[in-house]
Amino acid sequence: MDQPRQPFDLADNWGRDDSRGAPSTGASTFLAEDWRGPDAPKPGAPPRSAFGKAQPLFLRARPASHAEELDRAKGIVEVAREAITETFEQVRAGRPVNTADLAPIINAIIASITRNASALPSLARLKEKHEYTYMHSVTVCGLMVALAQELKFELALTRDIGLAGLLHDIGKATVPADILDKPDALTRGEAEEMRQHASRGYQLLKDLPDIPKLVLEVCKHHHERPDGSGYPDQLAGEDLSVYVRMAAICDVYDALTSPRVYKPKWSPGEAIEYLRTNNEKFDQQILSAFVRTIGAFQPGVLVRLRSDRLGVILDELHLDPLHPAVAVFRTARDNRPISWQRVGTNHDPIIGIERPETWHLDDWTKLRNDLLALSQ
Repeated sequence: MDQPRQPFDLADNWGRDDSRGAPSTGASTFLAEDWRGPDAPKPGAPPRSAFGKAQPLFLRARPASHAEELDRAKGIVEVAREAITETFEQVRAGRPVNTADLAPIINAIIASITRNASALPSLARLKEKHEYTYMHSVTVCGLMVALAQELKFELALTRDIGLAGLLHDIGKATVPADILDKPDALTRGEAEEMRQHASRGYQLLKDLPDIPKLVLEVCKHHHERPDGSGYPDQLAGEDLSVYVRMAAICDVYDALTSPRVYKPKWSPGEAIEYLRTNNEKFDQQILSAFVRTIGAFQPGVLVRLRSDRLGVILDELHLDPLHPAVAVFRTARDNRPISWQRVGTNHDPIIGIERPETWHLDDWTKLRNDLLALSQ
């Protein structure tokens, strides 16, 4: 069985793009310079947008409070949703994808995540069932950008990775809506039609001028797995680039934590457990970096408080990501059940993350879901 790829085995490829050869760009430089490109509007020029009415993308905004970045991120997510929706419509109408129109969106997402790594991804996860296809593309873009920054990729490469995330599912524009939104299990023929989206997306993009190679790789191979069990080409091991491995994790994580017409969403804690348990299908070293990106304090995670109580983190990270609300239900000292209670962790901080099997918790999945309901 193929072993997870080691960061040091990738040598320079972790931090540079051989096709560009540009120097690494740090976050401080990234926010200080006008990095919108040679055609950036001159000072005093009216704002412009490729999609609908002009909306601010906060390209030159400075770091601010979490609440302020959440407000900015709401606008960016909305523009991004409109952009990818229009891109899908272009494909359905037989027109080629215009990646230049997506560049400001990618830059805005990178800028927001550079200012605050959690604001935009946390908002993009709050999608409705009916808009999953489009918002999934926006969320995967944000997650891949955040992961690229955690892995210390340079800015030019991070832009390409963001574009790959935004376009990874573009082939679904060729899948009939009644299959995409079907509330029941797909037939064998419908499932095969759905699986074609990866190859079709590659075909839609491969002849575009200046399309980065990694975007094509991610589009075609984000459903491949290191153990060879994926599709469309059953690639395995070292045949999967680091970008494809990143996309596989971001794609599955968002799919699991999103409401779908045919299934309820999982908590982030459940999704991470799934990715860790299936270690032959997901690169565990990249997954470790991904967990650092989204933060250890994810809804559904079992934690121990300083008061020696066990609890589950509730889905209220937007209020205070460093001190999330917890539903306590057991003592750690003698493993005794206590009355369920929602508590804050500002004055009773989290001192550790626990493994459910250590505490012999019966029917852990149901217990966790019942506790998470306290946040609703």
